[in-house]
Amino acid sequence: MPIYINLFGLDFPIYSLFWFLGFPCCITFNAVYYRKKYRMGNLKNVFLTMLSINGAYGIIMILSWYLQRLSLHGINYVRIVGFFPLIYFITAKLSKSSFSNTLDFLTPATSIGNMVVHIGCIFPGCCHGYNISKYPTWLQWMGIYSNETGTYTFPIQLVECFFYGLIAVIIVIWARKKDFHTEGKSYPIYLVLFGVIRFCLEFLRDNEKIAGPLSEFSFWCIGWVVEGVTWLIVINLIKRKKLNSAITKKNSESSNVDSTNPADATPKQLNKETKGVIPWII
Repeated sequence: MPIYINLFGLDFPIYSLFWFLGFPCCITFNAVYYRKKYRMGNLKNVFLTMLSINGAYGIIMILSWYLQRLSLHGINYVRIVGFFPLIYFITAKLSKSSFSNTLDFLTPATSIGNMVVHIGCIFPGCCHGYNISKYPTWLQWMGIYSNETGTYTFPIQLVECFFYGLIAVIIVIWARKKDFHTEGKSYPIYLVLFGVIRFCLEFLRDNEKIAGPLSEFSFWCIGWVVEGVTWLIVINLIKRKKLNSAITKKNSESSNVDSTNPADATPKQLNKETKGVIPWII
């Protein structure tokens, strides 16, 4: 049974409050730190973050409500996270921003939002782990009461919170090492990390198993890992193609400058010929 809190004379499920709390956390992170790194203006930061994150989570809630009316499985975060870039593509076009830049800008905030939402899962007892009695006695102190099952369960929600926050930290550190020239790779990396971590954590969750120890969510996670890896391969192939094209073009221009004695070319000419090639090599 959901736990409610009274605000301004109205009763709100605490779980829902964490959904809404995730949005200002995302905006604050982007406004205070990431906005400057990806050269986003104040208004564009608010527009992109609010519209993108709200749009993604809004679709989850709408589809969940609709599919549950049809007595089908709802759409939760695991089932739809790989489709978030479709929402981000639309918001990138609306804000006249680069799609790859938008993805890199929004990726840590996406993980931060998911982290905050999972804290709220503790209150209704959803997304719970196994009954804590299945664990050794020395671990049973960790059990938290689940309103959904009426028993004490393993606090998998808090474990997930930790790892989703860790994913955001890993991506930010990686982006810093790349001097935030991340070429749209942040989200596919996020999909790989999310898929691997959630696949492992699924063994601690009391979800229905459909193939041995694997649940439906396990297969979604495998799919997102495959999507992320494939996406990274495509990005690198496109980059390599552009590099080869740039080198071929520069070699052609170089041969036109002096086809007999390149040593006679002036430093100014050499600088002009190599400009744009070195960054691709690095």
